[in-house]
Amino acid sequence: MGHRLIEKITTLLFDILAINVALIITYSLRQEISLFSPGYVDTILDFFTPSLAFVSTMAWLILYFFNGLYRDWYKESRLDEFFVVARTICIGIFLLFIMLFSDQLITLAQNEEVDRITRVTHFIEQLRGHLLVTYAITLLLAATGIRFIMHSIYGWLFKKGIATQNIVITGANKSSLKLIREIEQHPELGYTFIGFIDDTQKGKHYGYPILGKSADIPEITEKYQINGLIISHMTNSARDILNILKYCWDEKLTIYLAPSLMDVISGHLKTHDIAGVPLIVLLQDHMPGWQAQIKRLFDIVISLTILVPFAPLWGLVAAMVKITDPGPAVYKQERIGQNGKPFIMMKFRSMYVDAEARSGPQWATDNDPRITPFGRFMRKTRLDEIPQLINVLKGEMSFVGPRPERQFFIDKLRKEIPWYVKRLKMKPGITGWAQVKHKYDETIEDVKTKVMYDLYYFENMSLLLDIKIIIQTILVVFTGKGAK
Repeated sequence: MGHRLIEKITTLLFDILAINVALIITYSLRQEISLFSPGYVDTILDFFTPSLAFVSTMAWLILYFFNGLYRDWYKESRLDEFFVVARTICIGIFLLFIMLFSDQLITLAQNEEVDRITRVTHFIEQLRGHLLVTYAITLLLAATGIRFIMHSIYGWLFKKGIATQNIVITGANKSSLKLIREIEQHPELGYTFIGFIDDTQKGKHYGYPILGKSADIPEITEKYQINGLIISHMTNSARDILNILKYCWDEKLTIYLAPSLMDVISGHLKTHDIAGVPLIVLLQDHMPGWQAQIKRLFDIVISLTILVPFAPLWGLVAAMVKITDPGPAVYKQERIGQNGKPFIMMKFRSMYVDAEARSGPQWATDNDPRITPFGRFMRKTRLDEIPQLINVLKGEMSFVGPRPERQFFIDKLRKEIPWYVKRLKMKPGITGWAQVKHKYDETIEDVKTKVMYDLYYFENMSLLLDIKIIIQTILVVFTGKGAK
């Protein structure tokens, strides 16, 4: 089990403890029961039933989850974490407030016997002494306090060299020495410097080992259990950085870029500090954790909504495919998904059987003779994409994202298109910003144009943009503004 997973489980357990401790303390304070009072435990158990504990715990954990409190907080500042916890608790208390006081609020609004100011003042006086206020304060103190204790424990473990994150630095030069010194002086941050990766030097640099060259990154990562890689060698060339990244592609590494190279990268990239030194985090997801979870829930709901009620219609489409050209109704093909993982993508077949047997892999062209008449209709209305909703349910695709490509084309595109690697960090989708802004791929130039749209989506990922793309996709389906 990975260190980060252990931390997430530990955080979850600490949160469960904080939620229930806050509930018990609130009840004790409101009932003015001392911890040392006779029969204290029996009194608490009469109030603190298993059902109450379960319901309150699950409600808060779900709220914590959707507010991103189970992302990798070990990288973030404690102050930022405090504000997110406080915001989450405020949202939860507000929802409780609406549930508990909805009837009173309606009564106050309808009561015309006294003026509005008097009514509001009376309500505030009632609320001031309510246990909800005590509960909010207690929960905030318990949740933030117990997380502080947890991080203090982790800081102590890190100082002992337990559960640390192994880091290597590319480029054995003077600029990296400051960062190494800071890492060594702050072991409580959980980073351990293992050595350098350098293409021009061997042996040691300032007493630190040079582990190998950029091409050796996969072997070095496996041998030394590397978690993070910092690109620190001085260069003004994006090509040099891309050369390093191509060796990191299949590795589960967090890749950082030293400040001196900021001008090499375009777009809004996430940054954070390592031992007080600000670094850019490359190839990082830009959608907040809570939005990503809602996006996944939305994928499941919309897929089931389209597949199940309209199953007879999809059966008719499948029959039309077979009638217009004998062969399988559903076409299956290996595509490359998120982080380079292959999967089998499904579509209603829009081309003649064995259309690429002679020509080999190629993009569709204007009036492509390989496409059947009914297939052309399906492409215009996007009906050929419907079976991919099964891929969405399996988690291999999302409803919104860049289109998945074949390995044949990816190998070609990664050489020709800068930062194509960023596109592959996203989960592929049925529709996307590129699909509603551009036609089907016919040439390499079409693909390059679409990649630019996909990178725009990557930098601006949000639920609002997803909704916009879905609305435009619906317009494409009903207007027939699709492929030729």
